[in-house]
Amino acid sequence: MVVYLDEPVQVGAVFKKAGVLPRWFLYHGKKIKVREVTYSWKENVGQSLFHHFSVSDGINLYDLVFQPERLFWKLEAVEDAAP
Repeated sequence: MVVYLDEPVQVGAVFKKAGVLPRWFLYHGKKIKVREVTYSWKENVGQSLFHHFSVSDGINLYDLVFQPERLFWKLEAVEDAAP
């Protein structure tokens, strides 16, 4: 089941020439380790650029969004693997 959140989160990320990669984030006080970036894309909304990341901790899928102009991360959605 997908739950849409749109919540600000703290993210540990690696910045390289090729771009940014999230490595972990805090969700409800728990550190979630990113095991895999399953998909990423960029989106322009007006003058703002957003980097989207679909990531997995090996169990659940999470949609993270980064806005580099504001150095702001948010957790947009969680897809829980539990039935």
